Amino acid sequence: MLFPTVTFAIFLALVLAVHTVLLERPTAWKASMVVASAVFYGWWDWRFLSLIWISTIVDFTAGRAIHACDDPRRRRLWLWVSLGTNLGMLAVFKYAGFFVDSFVDLLGGLGMDVSAGPLRIILPVGISFYTFQTMSYTIDVYRRVLAPTDRLLDFALFVGFFPQLVAGPIVRARDFLAQLSTDDRAPLETGRAGRLIIGGLFKKVVLADVLGAQLVDGVFADPGGATGLETLLAVYGYAFQIYGDFSGYSDIAIGIALLLGFRFPANFDQPYRALSLQDFWRRWHISLSSWLRDYLYIGLGGNRGGRARTARNLLATMLLGGLWHGAGWTFVLWGAIHGVGLVAERLVPGLGPDPGASRAGRVVRGLLVFHVVCAAWVFFRAVDLDRAFDVFAALGGSWASAPSVGRGVVALLLVGAVTQLWPTGRFDAWWDRAARLPVVVQAAGLAVAFVLLDALGPDGVAPFLYFAF
Repeated sequence: MLFPTVTFAIFLALVLAVHTVLLERPTAWKASMVVASAVFYGWWDWRFLSLIWISTIVDFTAGRAIHACDDPRRRRLWLWVSLGTNLGMLAVFKYAGFFVDSFVDLLGGLGMDVSAGPLRIILPVGISFYTFQTMSYTIDVYRRVLAPTDRLLDFALFVGFFPQLVAGPIVRARDFLAQLSTDDRAPLETGRAGRLIIGGLFKKVVLADVLGAQLVDGVFADPGGATGLETLLAVYGYAFQIYGDFSGYSDIAIGIALLLGFRFPANFDQPYRALSLQDFWRRWHISLSSWLRDYLYIGLGGNRGGRARTARNLLATMLLGGLWHGAGWTFVLWGAIHGVGLVAERLVPGLGPDPGASRAGRVVRGLLVFHVVCAAWVFFRAVDLDRAFDVFAALGGSWASAPSVGRGVVALLLVGAVTQLWPTGRFDAWWDRAARLPVVVQAAGLAVAFVLLDALGPDGVAPFLYFAF
């Protein structure tokens, strides 16, 4: 079920109606949200609901067992039951084909002729997100920074809450369960919710989908048929496409959660105005970058043990972060570029953050970081390494013209740049006033906005890019 569709609009209207009716009955409200979340996820393929239920039952049981036990060996055993279950599902459904193909290629390089047929394993939507979310719960319980819940219904809602289930943001159990325990589900900040939902739809339907359909997809499908200028614009276009697509989803999810009484932290903060790669990862997919920092980087040792170990831990974290995004060497190389860049910023004087830099220096730093990120995005977007290198080669073509790039696409590229530079919060007061209007007027305004966005976007609705990860 996709957010920018009539089907989802009807679904959300029904959910909000049930939410309003059951506000004063917490247990019934939670049960209704679990059912709604199951319907939302099962709309793609009901069979994969079993994977969510397995994660839910295993991690709920493991969390209680870890908390109740003082024996370090048994506590570690239960932790590994949780991690093994979640990582095992990821390994089978997301990485089995990649590992098999890589092993066959390795044997071929050694002179052994081995073949393997395709495994034909379907990737369940959102599996990377909800497995990371449930693993953070058992790790926090193991670290004794979180007491486990004794309510399976609460935990099931935490794992499967539909607004952010399939593409984040990755919500920590301590944040979600604390809000759930209040039993106060009154709508919060409806003005902000409306801004997030409408803004998210604009980013997705107009910015991301139009740039993808009219610029990015064509150039990355056939780099040799594009001029150098077209290729450069397509690289910029993909940077804004993936930002619009993913931050748009996050904004819509956060906005819907607000309507249902939950406050989720922001997942993006104008990442392309970053002045270093460290700064970029504080602004891009914040819930994932903080997850990688807290549960992987620090788990490996963090910055303890000297500069060499810090560099090793940074590089390992980003390589695994790249592999988390997709089972392919393009994603590994994307992670390696960021990992090497982060290490360089720590080790090479002058490359890291410089709060005292002049305005011109900040502009130069910002442009440099943006182009490093864009170069890495080429590997992220390309179907394989050969296609990525074809894109870089195409940049050497003619820069005199870009005949296939229309004025509308150029305007959207400029809009993408403005989204990174425009001061935040300029229209908050206007949205607050809109939130005080009668509900009928607010609903009519949202309907008009949806119609306009649909008219501005391309025909049909493209799936969110991060559904593939």
